[in-house]
Amino acid sequence: MMGWGRLLQQLALLGFFLLSIGAALSARVVLEGQSELSASDAAFNQGELRPALEHARRSATLYAPGAPHVDRAYERLIAIALGAEASGQPKIAFLAWQAVRSAALESRHVFVPHSAEVERANENLSRLEALARGVGEVEQGKARLQALQRLTADTAPSPAWIAVLGAGFLLALAGLGLFAFQGMGKAGTVSVRRAQVGLILFAVGAACWSLAAYKA
Repeated sequence: MMGWGRLLQQLALLGFFLLSIGAALSARVVLEGQSELSASDAAFNQGELRPALEHARRSATLYAPGAPHVDRAYERLIAIALGAEASGQPKIAFLAWQAVRSAALESRHVFVPHSAEVERANENLSRLEALARGVGEVEQGKARLQALQRLTADTAPSPAWIAVLGAGFLLALAGLGLFAFQGMGKAGTVSVRRAQVGLILFAVGAACWSLAAYKA
């Protein structure tokens, strides 16, 4: 019983350690995202659209669930795109829609949190690309369809393998933690018997991570 109690205590410590790391990383992402958004606001207020666009894209890429800067960054990018096209700056508008698309795809994990923004960006990018060719309406329709098919082609890693990748990383990390807590004595000696669970978890996690990295 004492052995199981000690194991549960060590697992609780490991869980607290992992949660603390996750919270620290999330806090850093939110702070950096808000900083980039503030820089975008400053550039936008000075009429500098390209720097405002780039800072907003970085802010949107720094994704954290529920972080307020993410939605505001997408709003800024879309506002730049619409305003630039309305004022006769199609190149800036194209870059802004590209930034919307790339930010959403770069921050995807098991699913795309901003899939609606990706669809809207694809529609506008294909439309602007067709208009830039300066051909007739029939040719524009064909060019737009071709561009949209290219943009919507799913070349991203499979969500299932991304999930396996994350699970493998967590298992390997948990295995290392158990090895450190259980397998190593106070004098630095290693007990293979006590370290077995940690070593098995690490091996399974490393195998899952390697396979998912190859397949994804």
